[in-house]
Amino acid sequence: MNPLLKLEHVSYSYHDVSGETFALSDISFTLNPGEFLAIVGPSGCGNVMV
Repeated sequence: MNPLLKLEHVSYSYHDVSGETFALSDISFTLNPGEFLAIVGPSGCGNVMV
């Protein structure tokens, strides 16, 4: 079966007035047809207050 999505060694960070915040660090996964993926964190972890 061919993967629908494959990511290897992905990192993501964002910058605001208080500096850099790392949201993802070196994640890898393969998503096959019919599978689901959710990336979750603590409540409010995606909000940036400026």
